[in-house]
Amino acid sequence: MSNTLRWVLRTRVEDRSGVLARISAVCAYWAVSLNLVQNSETERPGEVAILLGFSATERKAQLLLRHVARLDSVRQISLLRHDEPTLRAVATVQLAGGARPRCPGNVDIHPLDGKSGYLLIGPLHGVEECLSELRRSGLLHNAGRALVAL
Repeated sequence: MSNTLRWVLRTRVEDRSGVLARISAVCAYWAVSLNLVQNSETERPGEVAILLGFSATERKAQLLLRHVARLDSVRQISLLRHDEPTLRAVATVQLAGGARPRCPGNVDIHPLDGKSGYLLIGPLHGVEECLSELRRSGLLHNAGRALVAL
């Protein structure tokens, strides 16, 4: 599978020691590599929101959803496709050779420095498409990304 995110599991879990390790173990058991793990505080004390991004078939994504939902510390979980309108992405990229990224029209491109750094903001699907094209063309030197689930 590629680095492109096709699915995102949005979870709310009890903030306990080892919860992320248990989720990772379920993913490893079903041979799903997580391409993105992002956690943040929620409005409820003792609860954490975790976004898990991965690339898998729909069948495997549904299977993962069912098995992660069975963990005792998971309070809420949903599976989102990469083109879900509520998923937004922010990526910082460093390009080789002073190139400028060419992205879909729904992705905003902002220069970060005078050389080769850029900030990409837009729907997850558009940002992922842009990152894939930069990888394919050999222009991507390095990248970091974050998700926002509205």
